[in-house]
Amino acid sequence: MEKKPALKRNIIMFIMVVAIIISAIVIIYSNINSPGPDKGASVPAPSSDKEATVPTPSSQTPLLQEQNGTQEPPDTDEPQPEPGEKVYIRVYTTYRELGRVIEKYALENWDFDFEVQTWDDAIRYGYNDIVNMVDDNLKNNAEPMEVFCVPAPYAPKYIRGEYSQYVCPYEELGIDVDALLEKMDIPRYIIDAGTNKEGKIVALPVLSDANVFMYRRSVAREVFGTDDPDKISEIIGGGTQSWDKFLEAAKTLKKHGYYIVSGPGDLFYQIDDKCSISDLFSEDFRIKPEWEKLMDIAKLLYDNGYIKNTELWSEQWYKDNVGKGDKVFGTFIITEFRWDDQGLKNVYGDVFGDWAICLPPFQVRSDSYSGIMVSRNAANKELLKSIIEWLTLDSSESGFQYLLANGRIFDGQKFPVISRSVLKETENTVGFLGNQDVNPIVLNALNRLDERYVPDSSPEDEGYLSIYWEFMTETNAYIRGEKDKETAISDFTEGIRRRWKDTGLMW
Repeated sequence: MEKKPALKRNIIMFIMVVAIIISAIVIIYSNINSPGPDKGASVPAPSSDKEATVPTPSSQTPLLQEQNGTQEPPDTDEPQPEPGEKVYIRVYTTYRELGRVIEKYALENWDFDFEVQTWDDAIRYGYNDIVNMVDDNLKNNAEPMEVFCVPAPYAPKYIRGEYSQYVCPYEELGIDVDALLEKMDIPRYIIDAGTNKEGKIVALPVLSDANVFMYRRSVAREVFGTDDPDKISEIIGGGTQSWDKFLEAAKTLKKHGYYIVSGPGDLFYQIDDKCSISDLFSEDFRIKPEWEKLMDIAKLLYDNGYIKNTELWSEQWYKDNVGKGDKVFGTFIITEFRWDDQGLKNVYGDVFGDWAICLPPFQVRSDSYSGIMVSRNAANKELLKSIIEWLTLDSSESGFQYLLANGRIFDGQKFPVISRSVLKETENTVGFLGNQDVNPIVLNALNRLDERYVPDSSPEDEGYLSIYWEFMTETNAYIRGEKDKETAISDFTEGIRRRWKDTGLMW
């Protein structure tokens, strides 16, 4: 197994709260424990969500019916298969809870014989195995497949690119997409990202994809005289799309003996790290201005003692962020996670409840997954209609996103979702954050992203590379004085091109 892509993937995907607490805090996608891309059996074997022998997704997040017993299916208007016919729903996914959630829906709504079979990247396969199987199933109809979900960097080739002809628009399932979109109030940038060249939606995610700044309340009160999220956001330049106020705040924090964040890796989540393949191999390729600016800001912060040279997810970084190392104010995180108060309490101890979140200087989309898609070769499309609608476009109190946001899917845990209608109607109070309701912050972040969104006249259709590993390796060398900036940029470009040529891995 190659270590670098796996480590990069872990860092990109597991930006839960500030700690390496893999077993205690689990992102809904549980991406951190994925096997490498070279793992996997030669013959795909599903994990049937109805068998006790199936490996549970690494989140170990129990569905409510797993605790309370299987409920009798209610009377339903669901389409019925032929008498005696067993229905199979085959799911290929790197969103690991997807198969289990589909089974939950089926258990509560179907009164006929069915089986949900799931291939995911939890144990047996790596994410690249799932992508390769999806490709083969779509293009060659190698194995039956109804539903699939892949990492976000691969999404464009299914939505607008080479494989888009094999992906079924939601409208073709019989879903009244336009009417439901209006009720859901999903940000336009998310809708456009899941829209094919014919203007039809083929993919929608479930979880919010914004980023926020998480900080220590006690430090905020000591240094700035307040821990109010709106005021702290203003102090660090929340929503300004500028580093100016963040630098001023860092200077003030240093006077009181605090680093604003632990290391340069924390800053990475303030840039859009998407690198299109076509751009990367163009003759005049130059890194994005915001990437170069981040290198300069990281060096400025480091040279002035406002941050350390701590590597993200190192032991020292972890200690800094749980109050057992040097004094650090905060870090940047993404919003597509659940807050596990009990797990956080066990790990953070005395600093549990001493945190809050606010808008960061730069609002950047941090999507991890492609959205939920349906194969054009899928069987039982009449049944898939209700599943896809329930997952992605049902804003009612019985819809998946409402249930998820209200803690009625996974053992009371609440998740920020993409429906602004649902976010407005629900509350997600987190003890770890001093009983802060995170939904208004998430809603504000989604609104900021939507306000800044400019439709792309030529949207990506190949996919894009996620640059974290190569970029931060060279940025660290630059801020330590081991390389000048131009050499670091050149080595980054060479390294990420080599990665693509050698492995074909985007993530």
